[in-house]
Parts: sequence; structure tokens; C-alpha cells
Amino acid sequence: MKHLLFIVGSIFLLASCQLSSPNDTILTNRSSRTVTVNLTGANEITLAPHVQSGYSIAIETRTDMNPSRRMQSFSPDQRVRFVYTNSILTFEFFDRDRYEVRILNLSGQAGVLSAGGWMDNISFGSQNTEQLGGWFVYTGQPAFTARTGNYYLPVIFNRSGAAFYVTIGN
Repeated sequence: MKHLLFIVGSIFLLASCQLSSPNDTILTNRSSRTVTVNLTGANEITLAPHVQSGYSIAIETRTDMNPSRRMQSFSPDQRVRFVYTNSILTFEFFDRDRYEVRILNLSGQAGVLSAGGWMDNISFGSQNTEQLGGWFVYTGQPAFTARTGNYYLPVIFNRSGAAFYVTIGN
């Protein structure tokens, strides 16, 4: 009987040690986009989009590593942001704030509007005489540029609420 209690107690002790020793990096995707993460010493990890409850995965990484050096990169870095806490080292990914982009082209030339990677490039036509919308930029401080061929066009913009009004040309 003593041996049985010893064996049961030993199994319980070993099982509880493993259960109380969690993996030291937890990744949770709460964004609406698929996120790809590169952690130091780990394979590339893809997290499916799950806004409501989040999709989590636990990864064993070196415990002696500085937490800020564990994340090598993630994408799409200009569409999602991450927050981490240091108790177990949890990375959580969220959607960035987005702002509608409304374009008025007065230049008479077709071209492309960009914002330094903070939005998909927007092609605009030469005959645009009213504000067109439906595009989004994922920063509150964009640097808009407009090009036609090899030439830059003048760009003036202002923000009102959750929208940027961009005027191209004079």
C-alpha cells in the first residue's frame, strides 16, 4: 500500500510539475488578418485571424533571452499592432486604427497615391472631379505621395474624424 501511495504521489508530482511549467511565449491573434510571426530560435508561425476570442499558440523559447529580442518580425506590420506582457511573455496582435481615404484629383492626370506602406497603393483616374472614397490608411499620420509616371504630383490633405481628404494637383 505504501508503495502504491508513493507511486501515485510521484506520478501526481511529476504531472503537476509539467502542468505548472507553461511554455514561455504565448502568441494570440485578435486581429482580422492572418499574422505571420518570426521568433528568435523558432520556425515561422502563422496565426489565423480571430477577432472575437483570439487564436492562441504557445511556443517554447529560451527562457534566458531578453523578452524584447524574442520577436524578430511580424507581418503585416503596418496593418496590425502587438502588445506584450512579461509574466509569461504574451504577444497579442490587434487591428490598427484605420482611416478612410477620400481623393479629389484636380491634376488632370492619372496616377498612384501611396502612404509609405501604410495602405495599398490607390490608382486614380485623370477625370476625377469629386471626392472618391472606399480606401483605408492604417496610421493617423500618413505621408501621402502621388505619382504619375516618373513625376510627383502636389498633394494636400487634412483629417476630419476617421477620414483623410486628399486633394491631388492645384
